[in-house]
Amino acid sequence: MSLPGSQRAVGTDGSDFQHRERVAPHYRFSTETKSRFKYLVYTHFFLVLIVFAHVVTYQSALRTQWNIPRPHLWQYIWLISVFASVCGLFSLNRNQIFLMKLFFRGTVIFGLGTILITIILNLSELFTFKKMKTNHQLDEIEPQTLFGLPLLVLWYIFLFIAVQIHAYSLYMANTLLKNWQPVKSSKVH
Repeated sequence: MSLPGSQRAVGTDGSDFQHRERVAPHYRFSTETKSRFKYLVYTHFFLVLIVFAHVVTYQSALRTQWNIPRPHLWQYIWLISVFASVCGLFSLNRNQIFLMKLFFRGTVIFGLGTILITIILNLSELFTFKKMKTNHQLDEIEPQTLFGLPLLVLWYIFLFIAVQIHAYSLYMANTLLKNWQPVKSSKVH
């Protein structure tokens, strides 16, 4: 920086500033990826809030008043994935690789793994529901509903949204982990 009234250095026209004060591309990429990752984690928190509200309202006296269906086992297991997301958020402050690896493993096991297993195990119920709907047999059997909508369809919508959020957040976490790893140079002798 120059002082007011000072002279420009001899031999330069002032256009040599372009090589200075530039943020390295991997730092810029890291900050962009961190903001996307935060958005995905906060979206996961919103989904956790929905499932947690379902579990809590079932345990309260509102269960009979609102006809809240019983929570499934996968919901309790999936709620554990919130701890992995917290680790992921805490890893962003100082690029802590250990916490990001905890996020990655916790999300794969308790988040994405639980949801994919649930989708696969309950897929036959979804096909049965569709078959009964096309044959107009749903009038004979009353499916579980939540506010008048079929619960099975609502859960599958929820599960597909959660799969996408977990998959994108794992991609972002993997990208951040690769970016945070120190560069290993190979010495040629």
